[in-house]
Amino acid sequence: MKKENLFLVIVCFTFFNGFAQHDSLVNHLDQVIIQADYRLKEHSVGYKVTRLNDSILLKNTESFSALMRFNSPLYVKEYGAGGTSSVSFRGTSATNTAVVWNGININAVNNGQTDFNALTVSLFDAIDIRSGGGSLEYGSGAIGGTVHLNDYLQFSEKERITNQFVASVGSFETYNGLYKINVSNAKFALNAGLNYVQSENDYPWNDGDLYNYNGAYQNLAFNVNAAFLLNTYSKLKLYSANYLGERFFSGELPNPFSANDKYNDFSFRNLLIYTHDKGKIYQEAKLAFISDEYRYFENEAVDYYDYGKSKRYIANYNISYQWPQLNASISSYSEYESTFGNTNKILEKNRKQFSQSFIFEQKIGSIFDYNAKVRKDFNSDYEVPFTYALGMKLHLNNGFFFRANGSKNYRVPTYNDLYWPGQGNLDLIPETAWQADVGIGFKNNLFNVDIGAFYIDASDKIVWTPNGDLNKPNVWVPINLDDVDNKGVELVLSYNNCFNKHHIHVDVNYSYTESINQETGKQVIFVPKHLLKGSLGYTYGRFSLYYQQLVTGKVYTTESNSEDFIVPQHAVANVGLDFRLFNTKNNQCTLGVKVNNVFDEYYVVQPRRPMPNRNFNFNINYKF
Repeated sequence: MKKENLFLVIVCFTFFNGFAQHDSLVNHLDQVIIQADYRLKEHSVGYKVTRLNDSILLKNTESFSALMRFNSPLYVKEYGAGGTSSVSFRGTSATNTAVVWNGININAVNNGQTDFNALTVSLFDAIDIRSGGGSLEYGSGAIGGTVHLNDYLQFSEKERITNQFVASVGSFETYNGLYKINVSNAKFALNAGLNYVQSENDYPWNDGDLYNYNGAYQNLAFNVNAAFLLNTYSKLKLYSANYLGERFFSGELPNPFSANDKYNDFSFRNLLIYTHDKGKIYQEAKLAFISDEYRYFENEAVDYYDYGKSKRYIANYNISYQWPQLNASISSYSEYESTFGNTNKILEKNRKQFSQSFIFEQKIGSIFDYNAKVRKDFNSDYEVPFTYALGMKLHLNNGFFFRANGSKNYRVPTYNDLYWPGQGNLDLIPETAWQADVGIGFKNNLFNVDIGAFYIDASDKIVWTPNGDLNKPNVWVPINLDDVDNKGVELVLSYNNCFNKHHIHVDVNYSYTESINQETGKQVIFVPKHLLKGSLGYTYGRFSLYYQQLVTGKVYTTESNSEDFIVPQHAVANVGLDFRLFNTKNNQCTLGVKVNNVFDEYYVVQPRRPMPNRNFNFNINYKF
């Protein structure tokens, strides 16, 4: 990493910390929490939304992939621990998962995905996971669902300054350090954080002489968010997230020692939001600039690399009108985006897009909520169809509810799909998907249960295959498949209870998924039929014990579903213990230990790439 970037970050935090030392931590006061993306809560009627709050994030700081693997309904595909990583919903692909940072879709321009090992767990205040189509709000790629990375800002009546320091040390020479500061008063709020992670990541493979060779990584992330109360009706908010990473790509069986490649990636995301909320009218204007770059060194000892760069400029205007007489609202969203992308093998391309959407919402008493949405995109490269969605929730007696949603979604081809030398396909068209999702549930002070079923009919699905072009045998090229049907059932259950000094929390998440290529009648590759995740937490006094369990069914890796080439079923468990050292009004400190893969299970997520065996993590979390 560039020394000047690290120096700049250190200088900034020295300034913030020095400023903070002039005032002590004040009492907890009434606060106003500011979110960058209110659409998630307002427009998710009928959808299943899973929230990972800060307490869950701090128990899973090893990597973003590990967080998702054990605590979300998503399937995580990782090329060895610390390698490139992607997630998928309901049997769809990684390019059908939109990652949304404070309301902005941040999927990469070149490959249409987000690398989850290039995201930092601890810097976000909460993560929301919405299952089901989201193209209407968040554009291309949101067919399976959306993952929302949220930063919160808080105004307080009196000046309030809090600091948080988290440090951990783990097996395989893994070190993680986090510092966050929050400053607020009645008219100003600041949330800033710095996180540095490094690891040799050289875990042994299956008790032999082999190990995860060339798997080291390090990354630095720096976020600054601020809000200003301009007057009674207006706010100005600024969000900035910066990431610099270096990874060495580990080898695979049978000869891991042949690996010697390296990957550097950089991302810079900046968002400015102005809001005006007066009477029945709410207005919001956004300006965003997002820059991503990667450098791939085939030989880490040689200063030659392949690269890819992209820049996105986004302007968005939203206006919403409230109808108190109808207990309803209508909203308009207008967005313009200009995207530039290139690699050392692809000349710079510029894609422009304008989108216009309308959303109508209504609550009928305390019984029935619904919303209707429609969107039209005008893309410089493609004719994008109308997309629309309808969601509803019926509140029944005694805590029971019924929910349903249906939508049409889309994904346009990425730059790699179109232009990759010798493999791109200029004849590709956008893929579209129709889907429906219904569920029934129950919620009270102790239980939250949701049982649902989904169906997705994807047409013209874009996939890379070695047999897609008869003129290029055995060369992987992208094509449009005729039809892929995804269907399945999902169960979410949580139990939360406190009695005397005991606190028990249970979470269970199970999904059964069939994703069938209608041309072959076979299950789509890398889609497990069975996925079970659960956690149990118990707190008594100063002690807190938790257990995490993951069971992943077998996964096919060939289109023929050959049993000779599968990723076998595996069950992996983690266990952790926290001890609250002290907890006063102005100071809180917790010590923790976590054992990952506690039963020392040998397993792979990608063929020929074993995952870590039993390993340990020790951490301290200090707030002052």
